Amino acid sequence: MKNTKLGVVGCGTIGAEIATAVSSEQIDGYILAGLCDIDVVKAQRLSVLLDQAVEILDLDELIAASEIIFEATNKAAMPTVARKALGAGKTVLVMSAGGLADDPSIVDLAEEKGGLLCCPSGAICGVDGILAAREAGLQRVRITSTKHPKSLRGAPFLVKHNVIVDGLSEPTTVFEGTAREAIEAFPANANVSITLSTAGLGIDRTEVRIVADPDCKRTKHEIVAEGDFGNIRTVTEGNVAPGNPRTGYLAILSAKAALRKVNSRFCAGT
Repeated sequence: MKNTKLGVVGCGTIGAEIATAVSSEQIDGYILAGLCDIDVVKAQRLSVLLDQAVEILDLDELIAASEIIFEATNKAAMPTVARKALGAGKTVLVMSAGGLADDPSIVDLAEEKGGLLCCPSGAICGVDGILAAREAGLQRVRITSTKHPKSLRGAPFLVKHNVIVDGLSEPTTVFEGTAREAIEAFPANANVSITLSTAGLGIDRTEVRIVADPDCKRTKHEIVAEGDFGNIRTVTEGNVAPGNPRTGYLAILSAKAALRKVNSRFCAGT
């Protein structure tokens, strides 16, 4: 199998997992072209833990050295990473799908420059069904995300409205709105709503509800869709990533599966 050169931008929880999996050959068909992070020390700390020697590069250098860019930064940084990589005609896998709410023209750039923009499903299941259902016409798509209060701490919406989630005794709805509103209100928690919206009705018609539940042991995402095709209801209850309550473990696994899919001649699912 071809050894595709993969560059990792963002050395946090997800980026570190992908870099580790590639360097230890858990994911076949890739070699690690380099690491990039605004925090160079973080990138250096990761590099010494990898099975293969890897360079720390700036973004432009990494794009030049790579065939595929794996983005695992944040909502604010993603558009810059994607624009530069797509501008060079590269394939880009973005985990910070929320950035598409700020700069939806990134999709057009991929078409214009001949690159490929891929948004893994992340911490939710059912994106394939939403894509299929859209062919017949969707009327409604709603996602309800239930999380432990500690994973919501510091969210701009809670700070702005002085909403205290610590000390809750029962499940409490802390937000209801569109996917566009959700990603602004909870930029670290609502990426899944943007991914879902790109597959379905768009960010202004996708409904989002966020619930804080002090008894929540696993983050739960419930998706309900209605249309001419019938009805879809999926429920995903996922463990959080070790050491990071804001990241779903399934999001990491989704990233690994997406890399396999991009580099494979076999495709299962829509």
